[in-house]
Amino acid sequence: MLRALIADDHALVREGIKLAVQKLGDQVSVLEAADGKQVRRLVEEHDDLDLIVLDLFMPHAEGFSLLRDLCSKLPDVPVLVLSASEDVTHMRKAIDWGAAGYITKAADEQDLLEALRQVLSGGVYIPDMSDDEVDGERLPPPSVEEAPRLTKRQRHVLGLLCLGKTNKDIGRALGLSEYTVKVHITAILKELKVRNRTEAVLEAKRLRLLPRSGD
Repeated sequence: MLRALIADDHALVREGIKLAVQKLGDQVSVLEAADGKQVRRLVEEHDDLDLIVLDLFMPHAEGFSLLRDLCSKLPDVPVLVLSASEDVTHMRKAIDWGAAGYITKAADEQDLLEALRQVLSGGVYIPDMSDDEVDGERLPPPSVEEAPRLTKRQRHVLGLLCLGKTNKDIGRALGLSEYTVKVHITAILKELKVRNRTEAVLEAKRLRLLPRSGD
């Protein structure tokens, strides 16, 4: 049984998410909340949640405060942020506060399903911000000096890491031991100048190290 909490102040949005979540398995139970107060109450009443889909800016959510509290209280429950905002700074802040993924309301059902499956498998879902804009301002492309010096093997590891794959999965896909995968990931983090896998995914997207879908 997969038990999910869907939180959004628009009933039609909740219904759309609910239909997508129900496609994840034969036994799916969905709770719904229309504001931050209802989210907090349902979290207190149900200690068996497997997934939370959360609108950032609904009534009584207090900006990122509700997200921060949920991620702190339920560290083992993935929180997928679903927001109307396509501001990259909002996405980065949500991930920094502990969200397992971020997807905009402009996404289609297939993208939503991909995001749901990825966060449930322990991965991090970050959309392709192909427009590279923040607050309406187009970001300059990464400079040559910023380009990390990664080996071909490290790029393969990074690509699988960005898909939310575990070290074991990466090793199986590339024919490597888990120890070797760990060595590669340590080198990747150092070269990207980041502290963890989530930051590595963000930096890989920013530096356009991964092929776009369809490439």
